[in-house]
Amino acid sequence: CAGVAPRKYLPVVSEEQRQSYEEDFSAEFEEYRRLHAQVEAVVRKFSKLQQQWNLLSPASRGYEVKEVKPGEVVPELF
Repeated sequence: CAGVAPRKYLPVVSEEQRQSYEEDFSAEFEEYRRLHAQVEAVVRKFSKLQQQWNLLSPASRGYEVKEVKPGEVVPELF
């Protein structure tokens, strides 16, 4: 079919191959879980900031949005 990515793995035909696939999955899954936890922490922080921002009056100084360059770390966010 057009647009279908090639399969990374061939059908399992041996116990060694099954074990290899399982090890690959486990290694990649742990990395996925670690990265997912990091993303979730950032999402929670931004949700909290959004809630705080929604409580501010548009005329207040705290309502102003600070421009941040990509890659710049804003200490008060973390």
